[in-house]
Amino acid sequence: MVSALLNPAHYTEKGDRKVAQRAGAKEQYLVTVLSISFVLGMGVAAGVYSAWKFGVIAPGFYNVLSAVALLVCPPFVLSFAVGPAPDSDLALTLIVGTIVFANAFLYAGVAAGGYFIVTTLAKRDRSR
Repeated sequence: MVSALLNPAHYTEKGDRKVAQRAGAKEQYLVTVLSISFVLGMGVAAGVYSAWKFGVIAPGFYNVLSAVALLVCPPFVLSFAVGPAPDSDLALTLIVGTIVFANAFLYAGVAAGGYFIVTTLAKRDRSR
């Protein structure tokens, strides 16, 4: 019963035991895509925050740059809750951390969906 659950592609028999093999290069593509998109999302959010902090992006929805910032970093909408002058450093740290990690997970989620679509379409093309 246990041997039926083991995927033969990931195990090899050595004597009377099954030993796990390393995952192939093809199986690491998803991890690579997610890692790159996560870091990209963090970088974009940090750049948007820096632009907002130094006054390149004006506070409020009335600027074209604010619309662009919301387009590339939707969690940036939280900056409107804190305003240009936060009450405390703790509030600013929590808001910025939330914006950065929310955008990173958003980018990783979109990349995972894109990876799913691409691999599904690639399998469909190979089967024809």
